[in-house]
Amino acid sequence: MSSSMESNKQPSEMQENLALLQELDFFSALPLKAIKLLAFVAERQHFSEDETIFEEGDDYGRAYIILSGELTLMKKSGNTKQVVQHFHQGNLLGTLSLLGVIPSLFLLKAGKKSTVLTISREHYTKIQEQFPETTALSLKALIREVYQWERKNLTQAQLCCLKQAGVTIL
Repeated sequence: MSSSMESNKQPSEMQENLALLQELDFFSALPLKAIKLLAFVAERQHFSEDETIFEEGDDYGRAYIILSGELTLMKKSGNTKQVVQHFHQGNLLGTLSLLGVIPSLFLLKAGKKSTVLTISREHYTKIQEQFPETTALSLKALIREVYQWERKNLTQAQLCCLKQAGVTIL
């Protein structure tokens, strides 16, 4: 699935990971020790242009933080693939998959040569076990993200598309 993973972490790379995680809303409220562990277990992955990261139906089981390049989210429709959205440096994808098994409704591929920082569900679950308060904090962060996402989409939605809004009412 991925071109390569780097497992030898230099102290400066871990510090970079830590600073990045502390800036992201989803992770920033977690205890510092938990964020440091996440920074340590996070892996950098490199993808070639057009390389598929995961397919529709896959349980990708990790969050992706884009360090460089561009990831393209697509939806299959018959024999064609429609671009849904492009993601760029600093974007965080896949936080739901850290909290449970969710088959993907989309295909994700590298639109350009890309480097991402990933955190696996397995590592995140171990941190939740070690720091039980992270579960409630993660849920609060996820609720904020969903609210902000829907609020942004409502401001951009055309009248015809409002029937598909309402995820925050679930």
